Formats: sequence, structure tokens, C-alpha cells
Amino acid sequence: MKVTFIQVEGTADELDTSEVGRQLIAAMRVNPAPTSRLAVEEDAPVNNSWQSLPVPGLAAEGQAEVKKLLSRNPAAEQFVSFLRKTTSWPNAALHGVKRKTHQEGEPLDYSDYLRLRRQGSQLGGFAYVYADTGVVNLRLNYDSDAAILHSIAPDAYIVPKGHRAYRVSVQITDENTLRQALKLAEMAYKLT
Repeated sequence: MKVTFIQVEGTADELDTSEVGRQLIAAMRVNPAPTSRLAVEEDAPVNNSWQSLPVPGLAAEGQAEVKKLLSRNPAAEQFVSFLRKTTSWPNAALHGVKRKTHQEGEPLDYSDYLRLRRQGSQLGGFAYVYADTGVVNLRLNYDSDAAILHSIAPDAYIVPKGHRAYRVSVQITDENTLRQALKLAEMAYKLT
């Protein structure tokens, strides 16, 4: 798997006016935030209910780390809705992961991705989720028939590498992709 990581530092105004920043954003095909900003005294209070509530289904030890990841996700509200729904299913739980270097007694790792698991299943997780990007990687295998996958979830895509069982991903960016992710997650949940 190839991962590209870019970190840019600057004030919001500096980043909004940066030509290099605009070129990077254009290369990544990401829509930048509008450049006009309200003056500080005009700023209305923001109602991000996910920030004041615990992340659904997540152990207390992972709350702070996952909220930090969610703060970078422009669709955090929809992503938290996804977690709220999926962790309400019978025997479904959200976990951090054990790294290969995990030692007995160490806490789970919550800094990258989380595992949605159906307790009691021998198959492991039915989805791996990335709070900072909103990507949901599901235990589904549609690599032989993309047309069927796209008829179910038009925004889903096939992951060409990695574990064969986890070949379908969708990024939650809005209410539409949230519905698609929930539909695929329910399918994966029922198959595990």
C-alpha cells in the first residue's frame, strides 16, 4: 500500500492565499474552504455536537486520540453518525488495534484506524475505519464484479492491494456517502 502524507503549517489566511497550497489542493482534487471569513466578532457559535459527546462505542482510553483525528475530518458529524448506528447493532463494538509490537498490558492503539467488530465472530472485524479521513474499509470482496458494487454504492471503490477479504472502501463525505457506507457495513456485518 502506498501512502502519501503532506503536512502544511500556517495560519488560515496564509494557507488561503498560498499559491503552493492551492496547487497542492488542486493536485489532490480537494475543494478548499472559502477564502472569505467572518470577522471574529461576527463568528457564530459552532454546534459540533460530536465534540461534546463521547465517540460512540469507543473505550474511554481512546476518546481523546480519536477526537483529535475527528477534528481534521470535514465530515466528522456524518462519520460519528456512522459509528453511532453501527455500534448499536447487536454485539458490534469499536476497538483500537494491537500493533505487531504490542506488549501485554499496553493499551490499544487509536492513532490511525479503528476496528468495528462483531463480538463472537471468528472472522474478526467487519470494517476498519479511519476517523481523520472518513474512509471505511469493509470486509467485502467485490473485486471480480465492480458493476454490482457500484449498483449498491456508487461512491464505493475497490482496493487493489491488501488483505483479500477487505477490498471495498467508501469515504464518508456527506449524507449520501454515509447512507452508502451504512448499507455496505450492514452487508459486511451480516457476513461476519
